[in-house]
Amino acid sequence: MRSGTGGPRSIRRLVTDHGELVALAAVVLVVPLVLPRRPTAGVVGLGAVAGAALALQAVGLVLVYRSNRFVNFAQVAFGAVAATTFTVMVHARPAVRAVQSVCPPCLERVTPAVRNANYALAFVVALGVAAGLSWASSRLVFRRFAAAPRLVLTVASIFLLQLLAALDNAVPRFLSTRAQRESAVAVRAPAPLPFDVRLRVGKVVLHAGDLLLLAAAAAAVVGITVWLRGSGRGTAIRAASERPERAETLGVDVGRLDGQVWLLAGLLSGVAGVLTATSVGSGSGSAGVTPVALLVRILAVAVIARMTSLPVAGLAALAIGVLDQAAFFAFDTSQVMDGALLFAVGGALLLQSDRRSRSDDDSAGTWRATREVRPIPAVLAALPVVKAWRRRAVGVVAVVVLGLPWVLSSSQTSVASIVLLEAVAGLSLLVLTGWAGQVSLGQFAFAAVGAWVAAACRLPFPLAVLVGSVAGAVVAVVVGVPALRLRGLHLAITTLALALAASALLLNPRYGGRALPARLARPSLVGLDLGDPRSYYYLCLAALGLVVASVTSMRRSRTARALIAARDNPAAAQSFGIDLVTARLGAFAVSGFLAALAGSLVAFQQGGVQVLAFPPERSIRLFAFAVIGGLGSVGGPLLGFAYEGVLSLASASPLVVGLSTGAGGLVLLLLLPGGLSGLFASLRDTWLRRVARRHRIDVPGLLGRAGAVGGPVGGAAITPVRADGPTPPRYELDDQWALS
Repeated sequence: MRSGTGGPRSIRRLVTDHGELVALAAVVLVVPLVLPRRPTAGVVGLGAVAGAALALQAVGLVLVYRSNRFVNFAQVAFGAVAATTFTVMVHARPAVRAVQSVCPPCLERVTPAVRNANYALAFVVALGVAAGLSWASSRLVFRRFAAAPRLVLTVASIFLLQLLAALDNAVPRFLSTRAQRESAVAVRAPAPLPFDVRLRVGKVVLHAGDLLLLAAAAAAVVGITVWLRGSGRGTAIRAASERPERAETLGVDVGRLDGQVWLLAGLLSGVAGVLTATSVGSGSGSAGVTPVALLVRILAVAVIARMTSLPVAGLAALAIGVLDQAAFFAFDTSQVMDGALLFAVGGALLLQSDRRSRSDDDSAGTWRATREVRPIPAVLAALPVVKAWRRRAVGVVAVVVLGLPWVLSSSQTSVASIVLLEAVAGLSLLVLTGWAGQVSLGQFAFAAVGAWVAAACRLPFPLAVLVGSVAGAVVAVVVGVPALRLRGLHLAITTLALALAASALLLNPRYGGRALPARLARPSLVGLDLGDPRSYYYLCLAALGLVVASVTSMRRSRTARALIAARDNPAAAQSFGIDLVTARLGAFAVSGFLAALAGSLVAFQQGGVQVLAFPPERSIRLFAFAVIGGLGSVGGPLLGFAYEGVLSLASASPLVVGLSTGAGGLVLLLLLPGGLSGLFASLRDTWLRRVARRHRIDVPGLLGRAGAVGGPVGGAAITPVRADGPTPPRYELDDQWALS
């Protein structure tokens, strides 16, 4: 009787505990039956190989999450740098050239034995690069954020992703000669293993690299699972991940264990990248997909595994790999799968939202890393010297932004226009992330919706922009309804999948792009031809000015205060009568409207909706520059995208831009969480302190004192204090600025 009831109970428990995996298995069984072309055995074999690469990356991601409780978006970048190092060392042979330069007679010619030795060295060095980068990241970057909220570490990993992407682009320059680059030596081409073992599966032949990838994935999933469950070190790692302080009191070296986890995660990423490079080369991700598409696939696997189960991660990777290859075989493109991943990620996270633990809720909290930039106290703002300096600052900014098109070329002016529109989209992040605390990595998906609607409706320019902006707001609300159950990193993962889906399906000429006109007519407004880059620049500047004025006015309203209250303390906000659902959906609507406004204007600026204008990578870059500028004030995103504009106009080098974005973002996040706006506010406050002392005005908050004398809080009451002699009266100020 017990055995008879155990089967159904086991099935029910499997469905309850791993409903996402069961649903995915059902999809794997059903989808091939309804595809236009049913996958063959060879397609399934290729899918297993792709799934093996995903499994290795996902296992590393899960290990870091279990150890540090945050999602490491840079996990895939370790393997990417290792793969590029491997292929460049194989094809450009820097080690052989180094030996020949030191001892020419030692290597007069490159024999097969030398090539094999160079290949082995490249393999070992590439794996060492991946493991070393991962370990160094844990020590130099993430350990410094140990006391920060987990969401801050996730944002730090996004900056690290930017930095490693720049390093990946720089590797060929460091390891190859100018002659090799000028002769177009394919340093990123596939580097097959010196030996070959073939396995025919239908009409597809799996080579030695593919078979090694399958074996490595199986060994990693099984071996690490057994190690974590059965060994003392694995038990210590699990204990340290749950309660690091308690583990340290029991004598566990948490720092050393954390370093070992990162070393292992980097090694797994390196194995996946290098073995994949033996068949498809480097710089193209896995199976020819873009880096963000590969990242979303890895995140989908980890989400289905609930960031904890390595066996489930292995099975989910296998399933997604097979589905990916089946969709590619049926439709001759991987973009169908790119769109389907949104439903896989979103559905899995929604199923798990009711079963999150307390630690998960802590790690998936809202974004509160940026303090509000306080305004200048009224008593100081009224001083003539402060008024004069404010007028000068406004005058300098006005001269620069108004005169910029007259010193730039037409192409540079177009770049400056795009930066202005990205600043508009950055202000949409201020509303959604800075005020509402909802982290979005897919903001340019709403911009893509606005561009698509504005172009497809074929209305006159002003109406088309308005309709596109409203459409973005509607779509943002539709996305926001299920997103209300997701917070922090969970929402970030979902919106990144949304950005990938919008680029893959909405703008794809084979699907949603069919409704788009081949060319948008030159826009005109009140009889003014805006086809000239200079005229369109001023239009973008006017749009940015209107958005800045609107957002500034919104910040002073009850709406923004309700959003910030709901971000900081939802329970307290509800007790004061704030409807959290309405407030957050309103933030999504305003954010979507602003992002879609920017997208609509981008479409007309470029004369059409181009897929390359709205890639998912652009959403990550948008978020990065918004955080660099600071999400604590309206001026923060403006400073961030002014920084981007300087980079774009000064240098087109991916290395310079990546270093300035990735390294600069990490430094600011560590030293100045308020971003460039926080730095500007600190410099401004230093100057205001000198002004206050010179005029004998006591501003307690400005001078670093907690208290104030006289006057109600928020009333900006000024109380004169008797002064002896001819010195001017001394004032003490008590206002909300001092306590904010």
